[in-house]
Amino acid sequence: MSPTIALLVLALGRQDGPEARTSAIYRCPAAEAESEYFQRLVTDYAFDSFCIDPKPGPEAEKVAKGPVKIKFVASATVDTPANLKWRNLAMQFVAGKLSPRAWLDATKGLKETVHFLANPQTPSLWKATGGDSSRAVFAELLVLSWPGKPCLNAAETSRTHELPEAGALQSWLLAMNDHLGPMLYNRAHLPFLATQAPTIVRADTKPGLLIFRQTNGKVSQTFYLNNGPTPVELPPVDTAHLTMNKGLNLGDAKDTLQPTGFFIEEHGSDQ
Repeated sequence: MSPTIALLVLALGRQDGPEARTSAIYRCPAAEAESEYFQRLVTDYAFDSFCIDPKPGPEAEKVAKGPVKIKFVASATVDTPANLKWRNLAMQFVAGKLSPRAWLDATKGLKETVHFLANPQTPSLWKATGGDSSRAVFAELLVLSWPGKPCLNAAETSRTHELPEAGALQSWLLAMNDHLGPMLYNRAHLPFLATQAPTIVRADTKPGLLIFRQTNGKVSQTFYLNNGPTPVELPPVDTAHLTMNKGLNLGDAKDTLQPTGFFIEEHGSDQ
């Protein structure tokens, strides 16, 4: 059994039922898609599209015609120059080599169509972040917070530890033992997060704080990310409307967000 399929088996062993589809791509080699576990992956995970390298085989095509309807996406449509450039700039942002303002300026007008953290031609997310669990999770949070269509692979969805345990391969994608994970569930619950251009609230000119907001009617979510090397002092935090957070310190004198920290404030919807 290949390492990728072994990871998939471990992940599927934790699942116990289906979830609704969400706009996201799962990418895997043909050997994984031809295995006996692909049917369960399609059923139990919530991706609406699959990218099979180099192309879907007969078993994958058979699964796609089953009760759960999925779409196949060609690798050429994922690995475009614009998408790769977005990925490289995102990894520079995650590493603190680009300020929030510089990252926004560099990605403006790219016309990318898919957001990924790794493909067969790039280092894996874990290698790209030096095995730093906090930075790898931060990269996932960026991709799953920013509008667009994320593309994830087996290493990014299966090699996980459940929060709050620490670990070199810790991921938020499957944390909390559901099929979407909190961030993908958030996008499925509020689809406008994936399609609407955000309002930039703050973008530091040195590595530090990026704040952006998504609003649809009375519902809004405000995202806070710190890609800087030190804690950042925050504007007043509405603790009554926090959803999830990583690295948020609420102090008597001031509230701060730790390096690679992240949190969301949500208003106007059932929390």
